[in-house]
Amino acid sequence: MKKIPEGFAVILFTFTSLLAILVSQVFSSQEGVHSASSGTQSILYIILFTAMTVIFSAAVLFVARRKGMRIVKGLFMVLSLYVIFVVSLPISIILVTAQVYVINSYSILEVYAIWFGIPVIMAYLLLFRREWYVMNTVGILLCVGLSSIWGITLNAWYTVLLLSIFAVYDYIAVYRTKHMIDLADVSIKGGMPMLFYIPERRGTSMHDVSIESGREGSGTMLLGFGDVALPSIMVVSSAIYGSYSLFPFIILPIVGAVAGMILLFIFARKPAPGLPYINAGAILGFLLAFLISVYL
Repeated sequence: MKKIPEGFAVILFTFTSLLAILVSQVFSSQEGVHSASSGTQSILYIILFTAMTVIFSAAVLFVARRKGMRIVKGLFMVLSLYVIFVVSLPISIILVTAQVYVINSYSILEVYAIWFGIPVIMAYLLLFRREWYVMNTVGILLCVGLSSIWGITLNAWYTVLLLSIFAVYDYIAVYRTKHMIDLADVSIKGGMPMLFYIPERRGTSMHDVSIESGREGSGTMLLGFGDVALPSIMVVSSAIYGSYSLFPFIILPIVGAVAGMILLFIFARKPAPGLPYINAGAILGFLLAFLISVYL
């Protein structure tokens, strides 16, 4: 039975963005997570984030090409599980809070059980059952963690700058240097969680997927974690910026990003950089929300 990967991609992005907003509310109430106090600090954060991305990509490719895949895989698994552990606490608080509304009771043990249980379960699945649904679950957790923290850290206007930089970087990395395609290839062959796998049919396995076979051969659409995480940062920072008029500042960046995603699916030749389309849509959605708040 065929599925529609594009539709699942839209749902996945929307769910991740909304969950990131909830998680950001929990993070905001905790010490140690705060917004940049000045424009200079925000610019430094953007430079740091961009530099870390470039260095990480180069390091992964460098080590992998020298038959150091196990080292890369081990470090990436540790980093992924650390982020999952961090984001599992606010998720556990959200789930327990929802339970309170339903049955008017909770136990602190439930919070700890969920908090520690999610990373343990994901560690087991990553080690012993590396299938597409495991990678997608890990991807959602990583994207929620990244977008919620950076959405809090950066003011919405600096997030516009961050997304603009990464849209250009993604274009260069796919069409010019092509190292993003090599990175995706390393991710698939090494079984590392860096991509969303959205199959068209039942019974699809990770073993069927490769860069060489493409979507036609594997029946699976690939979407980078960054294509979901970065526009979600815009959604989170927009929601925080427009807390006085929350609805347009949440809905319009999501709608804009989804519109960009649809344009990507329809017009871009494959493989294609997703961020020029999706980031542009998220930014335009935020700008429209801002104009509505000012003039209406």
